[in-house]
Amino acid sequence: MNNRQKKFLKKQLLDSKSDFNQKMGEFINFFNSDSSDPGFQSEKWNISKEEWQRYEFLGDRVLNLVAADYLYHHVPLKREGEMTKMMGVVSNESLTGIIERNGFDVALLIPKTIGQQQTYGERVKGGALEAFIGALYEIVGFEGTRTFVLNILSEEIKQYDPATNYIGRLQEWYQQHGLPIPIYSEIMEKRDGPAHSPLFTYQVSAGDGTFLGEGTGRNATEAKQAAAKRALEKIRGTP
Repeated sequence: MNNRQKKFLKKQLLDSKSDFNQKMGEFINFFNSDSSDPGFQSEKWNISKEEWQRYEFLGDRVLNLVAADYLYHHVPLKREGEMTKMMGVVSNESLTGIIERNGFDVALLIPKTIGQQQTYGERVKGGALEAFIGALYEIVGFEGTRTFVLNILSEEIKQYDPATNYIGRLQEWYQQHGLPIPIYSEIMEKRDGPAHSPLFTYQVSAGDGTFLGEGTGRNATEAKQAAAKRALEKIRGTP
């Protein structure tokens, strides 16, 4: 991709008039075609599983830097420990929730080889956003990527409340006690609600299989948070 194409892509991605899904589609077209031809259409970006995972690694670091920089400059009254907890906004679970709440269609960002891996589960959504950010950083650089990320995340960062991150709090409790982190699983027979707006039910168990809690929500992340909250209440009373 030459400099002219990169500048055009950067302009398209930072255009405030288009939504995330539209911008993502434009990015995929450019990435796959290596061309500025707006008529080119493609469904997947042409990369291997290994390349996708490398972009995911890079995107995770870029997101953490953008979020840390934003917290440092925009929440000056927060101490180091408080800001560290607020970094949970770019955890995989939080990114998955952001994707689901905003209706972002990340399917195009998931190569078939990754989508077929059962080990990723729900984590694949957050990973897809990280991979996208990593690839975007490689093409348009840090400042362009930072602007793009903050267009999506600035409000999420400002409104993020570590106290309601029950998944993170439950994991922290288990780690502090030297125990394996809890495991979440969907209860398929308890999925409810209308077809266009299903309700999900998840349960969380300790590493030894002991049942800890169950929760329901409009998406997987919300249901897991509810289950983690129930588990915390069971372990040490209402948080």
